[in-house]
Order: sequence, then structure tokens, then C-alpha cells
Amino acid sequence: MRAPPKRVVVVGGGFAGLHLIRHLDRLVDRTEVELTLIDRNNYHLFTPLLYQVATGELPPHAVAYPLRMPIARARWQFARTEVASIDLDGHLVRTADGEFPYDHLVLVPGSVTNDYGIPGVWEHAVGMKWLGDAQQLRRRIIGAFERAALEGDPARRGELLRFVIVGAGPVGVELASSLRDLMDHTLRQLFPSVDLRRHAEIVLIDGADRVLSQMDERLSRLAARRLERQRVRVVLRTLVSEIGDGEVRAKDGSMFRGATIVWAGGVRTNPIVSGLEGVPHAKDGRLVVDECFRAGGRDDLITFGDAAFFPHDGRPLPQLAQVAVVQAPQAARNVAHLVRGEPLEPYRHRERGDLIALGRTNAGARIGGAVFGGFPAWSVWRIYYLMQLLGVRNRATLLVEWLLSYFVTRMVADTP
Repeated sequence: MRAPPKRVVVVGGGFAGLHLIRHLDRLVDRTEVELTLIDRNNYHLFTPLLYQVATGELPPHAVAYPLRMPIARARWQFARTEVASIDLDGHLVRTADGEFPYDHLVLVPGSVTNDYGIPGVWEHAVGMKWLGDAQQLRRRIIGAFERAALEGDPARRGELLRFVIVGAGPVGVELASSLRDLMDHTLRQLFPSVDLRRHAEIVLIDGADRVLSQMDERLSRLAARRLERQRVRVVLRTLVSEIGDGEVRAKDGSMFRGATIVWAGGVRTNPIVSGLEGVPHAKDGRLVVDECFRAGGRDDLITFGDAAFFPHDGRPLPQLAQVAVVQAPQAARNVAHLVRGEPLEPYRHRERGDLIALGRTNAGARIGGAVFGGFPAWSVWRIYYLMQLLGVRNRATLLVEWLLSYFVTRMVADTP
């Protein structure tokens, strides 16, 4: 007599959850697994390109992939709801819309914005984590130029057109570079009365001693030179103490005024993960996992990506989308092994390198031991992200929009 299918619940439809489901669909059939995906949104957000939505290079739908598409193809279940708590002993995921029992839980809810306890971040800064953040920032950018075009006071105009970005990691650097492109190649034509060289300024602030401090130092130098050529003011070794209405205050007493403040200060572990009891956590709240992605050695709890503390070469893998994507195939194989009662396979991490976009026809890349920039790196960057995007429609949209944004002005408006 055939055993009933194992109940697998996946919490999170980000890079980890979506790619696990896509791989698992090829490894098991419906007689083995009864899978339910739970997420607060019914779409997967391609966060590495979110800044391009903010700067008008891409429309919002280009970075949103419907989660129901892979679920429907596999004839599994999707629940759009908020997770309230997880009962490890009772094998239950409790949500705002009921309980979901499981035999195996894949906990991959992604990360959340880290404000480091700094006052004023949520009240006065625009984040860069969700689709709504990018749309809000785009409206703020265009709205600032509209107001500046009518402003007669040069000092006030300069303040309206000063954009302060806190965080010089990949998000902050790519946003600053793309924003300068937007100004130079689109807004200059649309707002001829505004002197961009005199009044428009981009300030990038970070507490580290170099931009892209988590990447190869050669890539940091390459990015710093590009930002300098783009007239982005980079302020390093500066720790933010508070964000007010139109101003950023630093611990050394310095202050940066600007009508638009963007928080790109990094991420932290999702509270769903950090608050889970009964399993070991690292200091940053991530779940400590073994080489097979089991949290606390439990066969009923698998986690990877942003939620997992996975040591590699003496330090944990970073909370990046790329890490989740490369871990997903092995995680899916181990879920299939667990369902069938088979031995698990350890994961061996292999570095894929780093890519950073630095504006029109320019990027930086580290592949293996080689670091290079300019058009060759830009080509690698574009091809990589084009292939990573899911769905033929999204890829086609991305390609067309990239071509249009290069050859014609970007379609930007202060729309709701």
C-alpha cells in the first residue's frame, strides 16, 4: 500500500523559496509530496533590479513574477497570508488565515530592512526593499524636480535636488549610479530650467572605509572611480546617528540636508526566524544549520538563504539573493531525500563572483580571480540578470525596456 504524500510547507516566496519549488517540481511527483507555499505577497520580487524601477529604467511589473504560476504548473497550493507563529513541536504554521500542518517545513522568509535602531529611519527615509519603496522613491525624485523647476531660491532648489543615500553597499552604489544617469540623460532634457551641475547633488554615506566593503577591494576601487566620474559625493567612515525631516545627522556632528533620503543600510534576519524557539541561533538571529540545511539537526526543519547561518571559509555566507539561488538546487534534492527517507547530501559552496552595475554601459565584475569593468562587465551583468529573471514575459519586458532606456529617454512621471 502506497504511503500518503508528505506535507511540505514552504514559508517565503523569495529567491530561496521560489527556486526550491522550481527544482523540487522536477524531483518529486504529487503522490510523494503535498506542498503549500505561504507568502504575504502573490508575486516574487526580483530585488536586485528594484533600484531600476525607482529610477524609471524598468516598469514595476518587470520585476514581479506571479508565485501562482510555478505552483499551478506543479498542482500544489499557494496561500497568500501572514505567518503569525510556528509550532515546531506540533508541526504547525499558524497564519492570519488558519493553521497549516506539515511533515517538513522549509523556512525561507527572506530578510527585512535593518535600521540598526537609528531614530527616524522609518519616519523620514525611503527604503529599498519592497516594490512600494521603489515606486515611492520614483515619485519623490520626479516630484522634487517638479518643485525645483518652480523654485526661485537657489539654496532651496539645491536642497530639493539633493538626494542623500545612506549605505554604500550594492543597493546604494547601484542606485546612486542609476540616479545620476537618470538626471544626465533624461531629466536634463525634461527640466531645461534646472542647472543640474549647480543644483542637483547625490550624497552616498557609509560607515565603512570603502564602498562595497563586503566585496573584493579591487571592485570597490573600480566603483569608487566610477562614482567620482559621475559626480556622486561619497562620504565614508561616517556613522549615522539620527534621521530627521530632510536631514541626516552623523555621530561626528556632521549633518547632510536633502529633501529625499534613501535608506540602503542593509538587512537583518526576519523576526519569524530570529524569534523561533527550540533551535540554535547565531548572534545575528539566523538559524544555525548543518551541511544539509537542517536547523538544529532536525529533519523536519530545513532553511537556507538569508535565514541560515552557513559557515564557509571561516565566516557565514552573506544574506544575498545569489547565495539563495545557488543553494536552492541542493536544498530541493535534500527535501526530496527527506520525503523518501533517503540519506541527505551535504552542500559545498562555490563562489560565483560579484557583479555591480555602474550606469550606462558600465559595470564591475569579479569572476574567479579576475576583476574587470567597463562595457565587458556591463555585458556580463546584463546577460546574467536577464537569465536569472523568471518567465519569458518578464525577460522579454526586461530586454525591451533596457533597449528603450538606452536609446530613448526614460518614461518618468510623478504617478501614484
